[in-house]
Amino acid sequence: MSGQVTAEKIALALGVHRTSILRRAEKECWLHVTGTVRGGRQNLYPVLTLPAEVRTPVMALLATEEASSAAALAAGRAEGARLRLVEVVDDRAAAAARQLGLAQFMRLPEARQRKADARAAVVQLAQRYVNVSGLEKRRGQELFAHEYSGGRIEVPEWLRAEIPSVCSNSIDNWAKALSSEGLARLAGKQGEHRRGQGIIDTTPDLRELILGMLVDHPHASAKHVMRAIRARFTEDLHPSYRTLQRWMADWKATNKQLHTAITNPDAWRSKFMAAGGDADAKIIRLNQRWEADSTKGDLLLSDGARHVVVGIIDVYSRRLKLHVSRSSSAIAVAATLRRALVDWGVPEQLGTDNGSDYVSEHMLRVISGLQIDHDLAPPFTPEHKPFIERAFGTFCRDLVELLPGYVGHSVGEAQAIRSRQSFAQRMMKEGGEAVDLRMSPEELQKFCDDWTDKIYALDPHSGLDGVTPFERASSWSGPVQRIADERALDVLLAPAPGGSGIRTITKKGIRLDNALFEAPELGGLEGQDVRILLDEADIGEIYVFDLDGKFIVKALCPERTGISRQELVAKRKAVQKAVITEGKKVLKAIAKKAVTEKIVPDIIRERATAAGKLLAFPGKSDSYTTPDLEAAAIAARADRREEAPVPVEVAARRASLQTEIGADLGASAPVVPIPSAETYFARAIELERRLAAGEAVTDTDRTWLTRYQKTPGYVARKAMQADFGDAVLTA
Repeated sequence: MSGQVTAEKIALALGVHRTSILRRAEKECWLHVTGTVRGGRQNLYPVLTLPAEVRTPVMALLATEEASSAAALAAGRAEGARLRLVEVVDDRAAAAARQLGLAQFMRLPEARQRKADARAAVVQLAQRYVNVSGLEKRRGQELFAHEYSGGRIEVPEWLRAEIPSVCSNSIDNWAKALSSEGLARLAGKQGEHRRGQGIIDTTPDLRELILGMLVDHPHASAKHVMRAIRARFTEDLHPSYRTLQRWMADWKATNKQLHTAITNPDAWRSKFMAAGGDADAKIIRLNQRWEADSTKGDLLLSDGARHVVVGIIDVYSRRLKLHVSRSSSAIAVAATLRRALVDWGVPEQLGTDNGSDYVSEHMLRVISGLQIDHDLAPPFTPEHKPFIERAFGTFCRDLVELLPGYVGHSVGEAQAIRSRQSFAQRMMKEGGEAVDLRMSPEELQKFCDDWTDKIYALDPHSGLDGVTPFERASSWSGPVQRIADERALDVLLAPAPGGSGIRTITKKGIRLDNALFEAPELGGLEGQDVRILLDEADIGEIYVFDLDGKFIVKALCPERTGISRQELVAKRKAVQKAVITEGKKVLKAIAKKAVTEKIVPDIIRERATAAGKLLAFPGKSDSYTTPDLEAAAIAARADRREEAPVPVEVAARRASLQTEIGADLGASAPVVPIPSAETYFARAIELERRLAAGEAVTDTDRTWLTRYQKTPGYVARKAMQADFGDAVLTA
């Protein structure tokens, strides 16, 4: 209960106007002090000094208000707890949606991925601009959009080219989509291909006929297949010619190896068959803030190449990850971040400098996709990320003391300490002389892992009040956001050299940087294009995806991993044989069901029917004649020498004789069938064969062949024989 009240409060308790209370207080000289309350400075009257008739109702009013406030506070706390629970559930659902969106992002075409990356980068830049400016969000966002569109916000060239201007509403929409559905949603929905929804894929019989044609007549073109479709299906099931061409080309490209195995087994064995042959006070929870940096000096190792060390530290627990790399590139930073994400979970914030390796398109994609707050340090401000800087200093000192050649406590200790400090400075400052460690990269990486996990993590830390980083992390009982599907993290792996990371699976495996990578699961995929991603932490492994982003396998380089290449090749051959055998079996079954082996008669029948439909019927006409035409007609009739009428008795006698003669001939003369078109064509082919072989042919047969070869029937059947072979002879 408050000890002082205003004139308004007293007036409310007594049921009078505030002016009346002020006049009475002045007249009776009530004790008061001047204080600041809502609305300005006012007189405050101590409750216990008020007259009794005023004090009692005022105290009753205050008691009632206090009870109401307590009830409201309790209700508010209950509602707050419920809202916090809902918020936690919503946050987890949103996190799952973002991770799914990141996996879907991998399947998008490169152009749409770039659009999503650019929009996510603009959202982050706008948020950072608002935070630094101190403006209200809406106003700060509008100002950012105005400055960005005017070219006064400095951004990478690729980002400016992708998004030359932007408005505040777009930034709002992108931020909401990124938060709820992940990076893939920013790519938009335009241009999505409705694969598998066309008339061919939705009509099983039609699809089987086409596949059957590809099995029984592997070299048949889309024109031939379209003829087969017209012969077997009604017009409403005929795809367009372009649709059929695209479907056949897509199937052949997707099933390149299987199609080659069917059309040319020798070529398949030569080309595809597997053969033997890369500020701390505000940090109150785990993973609240990470800091990342790279040593700017060079480490000269035994391979003669210069190397750096990339590090990530969790500020709350001081856990540390170190990664050895030839350069501080986005690839190395992503590899280090991936290891930390797998082992520690997802951070809320990542603090880095603004070097090109930390603000690259690839890193922006990673950070935006996981909804991590990217805190960029201003140039030349190492104090903005002091924890990783201090961790590097500790690493440098321990590194020197633990490496071979350290003198230890002796008369030369002072010099050793000076050398140690000089070494740390060279590691931490750019442009220093290369430090020659005479270790291999693998040895240095193992040393870093052992040092961070077995020494640094178990040593009492002064910044943690003597608690070790391991104990600090283990004592955390709150929630830790972890990656549900590790495949989603594959987006963090850098594409193989060559830009897009596209490689073709050859019969010897996948070639990358003069090394061959193998896996049994590659059997049957020879000739197919795939996307390769690599983990720089392990040069003996690569991740293989199809062009739709679906993970296929982790392939190994036997020479780098120490396993048997012959064993891998043998396993791949077995898988390949099973895949091709099963593929052939399925396709032949489809061809048998579609009866495409005997498609030629159906096509001929359909073509004949179509030709019949095109016959022109005679129209109405007027009789036309001239004297010359009439004369010619008379001459024609005269040439036929029409006979005079025959008497009835003569006609009867002729009929009797014809009957007798016909009976005698019928007893001995066989019925000669009229040869069919197929018989004529077969006879022509046989005569052509005999002539080509130099055999003797009668003049009659030679004359007949010459005349028949000029007929439309011969020309049509000769063209079909070129398409379908000798099946035409039996059709």
